[in-house]
Amino acid sequence: MTMFHEVRHAQARSVRQRLVAHIATGGSTDLAPTVLRLPARCYTDPTQWAAERQALFEELPVIACLAQDIPRPGDRALFEVAGHSVLILRDDDGQVRAFRNRCAHRSAQLMRPGDDSGVRRGRRIVCPFHGWSYDLSGRLANVPGRAGFDPQTLEDCRLSPVAAAEKDGVVFVRLRGDEPLDLPGHLRGFAPVLATLELAAMSPVQTSRLDARTNWKIAIDTYAESYHFSVLHARSIRDAYISDVAAFDDYGAHWVLTFAERALADLVGMPEQKWPEARHAGTYFIFPNTVLVAGDIGPNGRFVRMFRIFPGETPGEMVCLFSVHIAGLSVECYQAKFGTIDDSKSDVTLEDYDVAEGIWSNLAAAGEKPDLIVGRNEPAVQAFHRAILDRVGLPI
Repeated sequence: MTMFHEVRHAQARSVRQRLVAHIATGGSTDLAPTVLRLPARCYTDPTQWAAERQALFEELPVIACLAQDIPRPGDRALFEVAGHSVLILRDDDGQVRAFRNRCAHRSAQLMRPGDDSGVRRGRRIVCPFHGWSYDLSGRLANVPGRAGFDPQTLEDCRLSPVAAAEKDGVVFVRLRGDEPLDLPGHLRGFAPVLATLELAAMSPVQTSRLDARTNWKIAIDTYAESYHFSVLHARSIRDAYISDVAAFDDYGAHWVLTFAERALADLVGMPEQKWPEARHAGTYFIFPNTVLVAGDIGPNGRFVRMFRIFPGETPGEMVCLFSVHIAGLSVECYQAKFGTIDDSKSDVTLEDYDVAEGIWSNLAAAGEKPDLIVGRNEPAVQAFHRAILDRVGLPI
C-alpha cells in the first residue's frame, strides 16, 4: 500500500463522517452562502461563448490524456477539440511533447481521427500525403525527393510545438501561446489532492465520444450536484444514492464532490468504532472542464472515469470525451461492478444529456429568457460558474 492510499482513506473517513451527520439530520447537505441567479445569456450569448473558448480552452492548461495513454517513447495520441488538432507523444527521453497535427510541407494531417485505436507507436512520424517524416522532437528526419527543395527551406521545416507538461500522471496542454505551462499556478491548492489519485498508475481500458446539442456548461452542471438524482435518475442510480446529500470541498476553481451512498444510512446511530473501513469514492473537478469519478473496487483495485467536456462550434454544441482507467484490477472485475464500460451509452449519461439538450432548447428559443436559479444546495455548480466569470472577466 502506498502513502497516498492511506491519505485517500483518511479523507474518505472524514467525508463519511460529514455525510452520515447530514443523513442523521434527516437529509441536510453542504450549502453555499447564497442562491446564485444566472441569466440565460451566460449560456446563449455568442460573445461570452467566444470569450470562454479563448480564455478557458486556449489560454489555460487542459487535460489531453493520462500518462499511461502514451506510456513508452514513440507512443502518440490525437487530441482534437475546440477547433484544434494536436499530436501528444512521448519522446526518446520519456518526456511528453505536443505538436500541431500538420505537416510542415503542405499542412496535411499527420494522424487522422480513428487511426488504429487513437494511439500509434514508432520513432518516426510519417506524413500520409508525401511521406515527409519527423523524429520525436519534431525535427524533419526524411524528405522523399529532397532535390526538389532548397536546403534553407528544409532547414526551417519542423513540427509546430504546443505547450505541454506532465503532472502526477496527467498530461496537460495549452492550445495557444509559447511560454511553458504554469501548472502550480493553475492547480494551486488542488495539486496535493490530484497527487493522491495516483493517476500515473492508471491504464486505459476504453474511450468514447458524445456530441450533444447543448451548451458545454449545461453539461458540466449535471455532474456537479445530486439534487436531481431521485427524479431524473429514478430508473438508474436513485436506489444507490441519497438525493441532495453531498459533501463539497472547495479548492478555488477546482473542487471535490462526494455523494451519499444509501448504505451510509445504516451507520446513523452506530458507534463509529464499529463502522466498516471507509471506501474511497469522489467526483473531482479540474477547471475548466474535466470531471474525474474515482473510487475503489475491492481491496486493491481502483478506477477513474474521466469526462472532458468541450465547447463545440456554436454556443449550442458540445463534445464530451469519455475514458475509463483502472489500476490493480482486471477489465472483467470493473465490468462486474459497473456493467458497460462505455459511459457515453450508460443510462445515467443518456438521462443527463437528454435533459441538458432540453434546457438548451428552452434557453435558445425566441422570446422570454429566464434566469437559471442555482440553489445553496448546489455549491459545486455555483463554484464552477463563479470561476468562469472570474477568469473570463464578464459580469453576471
